[in-house]
Amino acid sequence: MSLPLPNLDDRTYADLVEEARSLISIEYREWTDHNPSDTGIILIELLAWLTEMVLYRVNQVPDKNMETFLQLLNGQEGKLQGDLQAAIRETVLGLRECYRAVSCEDFEQLALAWKSMTTECQVKRVRCIPERNLEPTKSTGWKDKAPGHISLVVVPETSGDRSNFMKELKGYLDERRLLTTRLHVVEPSYVKLKIGAKLYLEDGANPKEVQDNAIYEADLFFNRLNSGSYWDGKGWPFGRNVYVSELYQLLARIGGVDYVQGVTLETIGAATTELTQKSEAGIKNLTVNETTGFVKGDIIQLDPSSSEPESHTLAEVSEEGFRLEQNLKKSYEVGTRVVQRKTYDESENSIILDDHELVELKKEDISFTIMEHLGTTWKPTTNIAQ
Repeated sequence: MSLPLPNLDDRTYADLVEEARSLISIEYREWTDHNPSDTGIILIELLAWLTEMVLYRVNQVPDKNMETFLQLLNGQEGKLQGDLQAAIRETVLGLRECYRAVSCEDFEQLALAWKSMTTECQVKRVRCIPERNLEPTKSTGWKDKAPGHISLVVVPETSGDRSNFMKELKGYLDERRLLTTRLHVVEPSYVKLKIGAKLYLEDGANPKEVQDNAIYEADLFFNRLNSGSYWDGKGWPFGRNVYVSELYQLLARIGGVDYVQGVTLETIGAATTELTQKSEAGIKNLTVNETTGFVKGDIIQLDPSSSEPESHTLAEVSEEGFRLEQNLKKSYEVGTRVVQRKTYDESENSIILDDHELVELKKEDISFTIMEHLGTTWKPTTNIAQ
């Protein structure tokens, strides 16, 4: 099967004449006689006829010229070996292959097509984020603009130690990037979620079956790779916020569920530390035991077990502790826990994610209370935490 050549110019004689006529009123308004007998119109038609013949010749490229073009493209010398059409097809397909990484799409395409030489691990998902350094120091945050930097967020197909895999991928892409581009290959930051809800069952519904279906659907909905009917089966989108309203909708669709109440959503497993010096109200500086895992721009919560925990944004992170954007509202004693938290938008009832983050939900973090209907009352029968 031969590869069709593009038509370099498909304008006909009539197209050329009409195009020239349309320009008369723009270039020379005094010329008002556009009849075929007009000398100027005759000249236009003659030039259009000559132009059409030239255009016809443009598209008739002889085989010898094609061979020369292929030799220039492929860097070959001497006579072309083999079928000309096969050589054209092979050359055009080779030109369409992505080798250099310039745009975000180039980096993503190369990463997905790459296969490790030392492991069977493969890139399953990838997202390129320009002008960001997602390997920040304590003095720089995730959201700081970094001109010349590109961060490639990679989701491998297997878990465990993947440090060699990431280094090998970065080495492969380093050979293909622009000289002035600083590349960072990282894994996503996972936000661990804990969800809970009260599921009120329809009459005759099987509590065990409803519980299994609820856990299964929630696991699919938040799955990072294989999400079934959700997100086109490609997993939870990078940086997509988590809305409580969507959980109500998800659980209410499960067979046997009459309605849903009390959906709760919170982040768990974030970085934690504690105060090593008493912090008075009205100050911005906190001296803490450990700053690993915290970066500028993080939201922290002091004394999360209290009824009204105080939240702050970190303006700076150093070896000694934190500097807050706002002053403390109250005083805290030595040993007070400081927890890294995600932003929660109370107006939207949602957890806000950054563009390099994915959701991680495990079955042990799901807690549903099954409510059975007995006469005109409801009673809890099962609290699920698997």
